[in-house]
Amino acid sequence: MTRNDFTHAVRRLAREQDRVATVAQLAEVGVPQSRLREWCRPGGRWQRPLPRVVVLQPGPLTAAQRSRAALAFAGYPQVPAMITGVAGLALHGVAVAAPPCGLPVVDVLVPSERRIRTHTWVRVHRGRGLPVPDAVDGVPVAPVVRAAADGVRESIDPEWALEVVRELVTALGVPAAALAAELGGAVLARRPAVAALLDTMDSNRRAASAEPMARALVARSGLRQPLWRPTLEFDGAFLGSPDAYWVRDGLVLDLGPGTGRGRLESLGLRVLRVAPAAFTRSPAEVVAALRSALAEGPYGPLERITALPGTR
Repeated sequence: MTRNDFTHAVRRLAREQDRVATVAQLAEVGVPQSRLREWCRPGGRWQRPLPRVVVLQPGPLTAAQRSRAALAFAGYPQVPAMITGVAGLALHGVAVAAPPCGLPVVDVLVPSERRIRTHTWVRVHRGRGLPVPDAVDGVPVAPVVRAAADGVRESIDPEWALEVVRELVTALGVPAAALAAELGGAVLARRPAVAALLDTMDSNRRAASAEPMARALVARSGLRQPLWRPTLEFDGAFLGSPDAYWVRDGLVLDLGPGTGRGRLESLGLRVLRVAPAAFTRSPAEVVAALRSALAEGPYGPLERITALPGTR
């Protein structure tokens, strides 16, 4: 192969692979070992940020190039590797995973039998039965739930782990139960705050799905109508936002853990906790409990509580 031939081939590799290539690829297109050594010397036109990996330019690597270099180091595309962890979350567009200063570590997921070790800024994860990767800008990335699990597992910042969970569940719509299952019991046991947040979010999701059923059941039962999702104030200060509140009776309907039940009960209000499943399994019992609670009221210092109608 002539010099012009390998120059053309190298330009094609640079164009198609964001200037990231392997030593084997360069040898295959005819780049001599002597030329490779010369161009990869300090201050040269190329660089070798990782073993077996060449970046066909000098200077700092972009985030995308770091991901491609990590994959090349792991053996991709011959090996079914993919980006995971914080770098994977950043590629998926998770805001909390993209610091302005860049990511110091790129996590890569490889098959369990792959004999490769963590090296400098590439952290290797192994797994059996790897998930099908998502393609993000031409880069194979672990599904967002798996990337989050690997990122939370490795993080030493508990607040960051909580922010990741919040963004995935509230902004991206990832089911809390699916995230908890991917994290696994061992990780959740080491991160009780994450486990508690996932449990709360899952309960809130069930409560939100139960609200239409609760509204329909109250409407057809003949009971007095409550305010749904009101804001309660005690002496002008915020008290809580229960799922439903009967203003004349001081009765709160609690469909989940987010109403501040203890604080409401400490003021003498009656809080009736109803599991979402009860609206389909035992609706008559729910109506009977509500009717009984209303008959036994009123509860609490009603003259000091202001109920502002909810927004939905």
